[in-house]
Amino acid sequence: MPQKSRSLKQQMDVLTAELRGRGFSWREIAADYQVRFKLNPLRAFREAHRYTQAKVVRLWNARWPEDTLSERKLGAWEAWPSITGNEPPLAGLERLAHIYQCRAGDLVGGDDHGHADQHGSTQHTPVSGADRQPAGRRSLSPSDVASFLDGLPTDLAAAGVADAHDLRAPATARLREQEFGYLVSALTQWADVMKRRDLLGVIAAAAAAAHASPLLAHLGEEELQRLALTAKAPSRVDATAVDHVAAILRHVIRQEDILGPQAVMETVLAQQGLVQRLLPATANEGLRQRLMTLFADTSRFMGWLLFNSGDFAGADYYYGQALRAAHEADDDLMSSYVLAQRSHLATWTGDPRQGVEHALGALVWAQRGGSNILVAYAQDVGARAYAGVLRRERARAQGKDYVRCRTAMTAARAGLAASGPDDPGRALAYFFEPNMLTLTSALCQLDMGEPDQAIADARAAMAAMGGQFPRNRAFGHLYLSRAYTQKREIAEACAELVQVARLTGRNRSQRVVTVVTGARQALSPWNRTGAVVALDEQLRSYGLGTGRSRT
Repeated sequence: MPQKSRSLKQQMDVLTAELRGRGFSWREIAADYQVRFKLNPLRAFREAHRYTQAKVVRLWNARWPEDTLSERKLGAWEAWPSITGNEPPLAGLERLAHIYQCRAGDLVGGDDHGHADQHGSTQHTPVSGADRQPAGRRSLSPSDVASFLDGLPTDLAAAGVADAHDLRAPATARLREQEFGYLVSALTQWADVMKRRDLLGVIAAAAAAAHASPLLAHLGEEELQRLALTAKAPSRVDATAVDHVAAILRHVIRQEDILGPQAVMETVLAQQGLVQRLLPATANEGLRQRLMTLFADTSRFMGWLLFNSGDFAGADYYYGQALRAAHEADDDLMSSYVLAQRSHLATWTGDPRQGVEHALGALVWAQRGGSNILVAYAQDVGARAYAGVLRRERARAQGKDYVRCRTAMTAARAGLAASGPDDPGRALAYFFEPNMLTLTSALCQLDMGEPDQAIADARAAMAAMGGQFPRNRAFGHLYLSRAYTQKREIAEACAELVQVARLTGRNRSQRVVTVVTGARQALSPWNRTGAVVALDEQLRSYGLGTGRSRT
């Protein structure tokens, strides 16, 4: 019987997942959608994200509740310039660009008139489909990259890298056509804002840093040799090799706590690729199950990195991949952990009811796996979700979601108190300590309109946290700033926001940067006060803007 053809929706779902999995940017995917499905740019970006108009409206209204958007208005913007449409305003395009993770200019079409510029470049590299670049942009050519590779030994030697000649010799030969296309596509994004010579210098520095990476320094010569042989011949995989791959992932996870997502993202992608390559060649069922759990963990961590980088749709894709792998591995604990983090993502992106659903699923799997600490973590993210429902629906204190938020916090404390050192989920939720729960309580108190208790909780959490987890400390100061803003104590609110900005220098999470700009926007009624003027100077010194976003 012939296979039933896929619907257009299914085709788009599969295409977006495939292209994101291969590392394509949203601009590249939207460019492909414009050609493949004959869409205008504004609709192409929405479809590329696989968002419905209703989803975009929810995201918009969660971020900018003072200027709500309707599906009818969004539909009219997407229909423009037809007679049934309305031209979208620049402010609207800026906000949609924030949701779609692109530039406002990417969302409008039009002809390129750059040929009329007598000083414009006349050299163009023809591309099509997903590799199409905006007209007038000059891509790196094959000769650019080839000449860079030819000069790589000198550059690496200047950087102090040993055995640079060994790195260069087979490099050009190994560049298959597909990998080269991905490289050019990614580098072109940088070329918009960098000179070509500077760009090649950055690549050389990155190559040197990768070659000299300390991530494997804690492994001995024998372990490194085993991993190298495993990568070349997957059939050699054994329990010891899997242990080493898992140890590297744990090491990278701890690095991200301190340095932020961008510092480790490439390493995690490489780890995920290695594990994915080992899976088909593993005949031993027990070893395959361990590898599948490891694949789930690398996918989950990749979702976490993208979440903190502001790529929420990408994060959800990897969380979905992680959950499927965890179920295939019959790993109750990993299933709980992934669902808890997916709950956090859903609540953060303005869908707290979905956050509640994921939290309840995480709770069931944690109970099934016999982990009190994961039960506590599931209740923690559940409390955040119920508080998000309160915030979105502006519910009253006596409402059922208020009670559920309180109940979840109480249950989380009980689960954490019952968790001992031998808890089977402790290795996953190593970060989840009483101070983290107290920090969540501060957030919930803000959404429940109790700023004094939020201040007490945030200060208690940070006192217990010490110098660990700079991103969490940043959120502690953020909650203090929001609480003081609620109390109209503006000088104190500004002082706390400066501390958030200072900590972004240690852990440059786009998620933290976003909430800084949102908290600053909440201080707009006091723009002319000395405290806010001084705050703006401090934010500029840390390279932070003051745009509006949800907090």
